[in-house]
Amino acid sequence: MAAFQVWLVSALSSVRPVAAVMRTHWGWPAAESLHFIGLSLLVGCIGLFDLRLLGVGKGIPIAAMHKLIPWGLVGFVINLVTGLSFLMTEPDQYIYNPSFHFKLLFIVVAGLNASVFYLTLYRRATAPGARADAPRAAKIVAATSLCLWIAVIVCGRLLTFYRPGPCGPEGPGLLAECIPRPPRR
Repeated sequence: MAAFQVWLVSALSSVRPVAAVMRTHWGWPAAESLHFIGLSLLVGCIGLFDLRLLGVGKGIPIAAMHKLIPWGLVGFVINLVTGLSFLMTEPDQYIYNPSFHFKLLFIVVAGLNASVFYLTLYRRATAPGARADAPRAAKIVAATSLCLWIAVIVCGRLLTFYRPGPCGPEGPGLLAECIPRPPRR
């Protein structure tokens, strides 16, 4: 796995045009601002829908609240693009960072959680004439979603507080959490 990480850092380091834009005076701050806007859309819209599934605002039909989800997906796309820009600019600061590993894990699990909702519970929760109170399983999915997106935010903030340094003589281990030394020639 550490060898794959080294290869990935090398491959991402070759995307020079993105790094050139990101390293201008306005590049990184503009991407950070867009990332925050995307996060606000994503967590704001999906969080509101999750809260509605949990029983907050029962006067609003679940199907009506679901109309916010496309805006949340727009936020996810904004975050995906800006996040990839950060990754391509400083790949070693992300690929070897445990906070980044956990952030990606929580994003994947949040996606799987949403898939469970749409494959099994969506029709029952949003059907015409559905009860104002969501099914218990939908509430569990909603609570899980909220927890996962909060975890994504926390891990994203922790990225800046942990900067991986060079690996010691023992090497990087199975999953590199330090910057491996280049092989000797």
